[in-house]
Amino acid sequence: MAQPKTIKVKTARFGLIEVPESAMIYIPQGILGFPRSVRYVILDHTENSPIKWLQSVDEPEVAFAMTDPLIFFPDYFLQVKQEELGGLELERIEDLIVYVILSLRSPLEQMSANLQGPILINVKNRRGRQVVLKDGQYHTRHYILPRAGQGKKGS
Repeated sequence: MAQPKTIKVKTARFGLIEVPESAMIYIPQGILGFPRSVRYVILDHTENSPIKWLQSVDEPEVAFAMTDPLIFFPDYFLQVKQEELGGLELERIEDLIVYVILSLRSPLEQMSANLQGPILINVKNRRGRQVVLKDGQYHTRHYILPRAGQGKKGS
């Protein structure tokens, strides 16, 4: 049986890593503010951690901490229009995974999630895109941990 093809990815955070070519995710429009990075791989933060890293293959210094929003925000409801799913070539909604970008800060109470700009990935064809929700329900900073005297939603 042939070994799967691998690629070497130079990263600023993790050094030189080798990943299966089949793990590559293509985000044609890039992530907001990073249009040149269109090829990514997902890396585990640590074993069993809810945090993942979306590491750019195109720019070694670009990596986004992210998570499944339902882990920290079980009521998170994503409502997108059909045209926002364009380019994903999604055949079944079950093939869609959703991540949100995290802002890792110290102290931990300052860590937040961008629920307004989720990243959608079709697990079948490894194509993704970031959408911006405009319904006003979600913002770019929702605190992961409750802060004294406040709920999870930030400003």
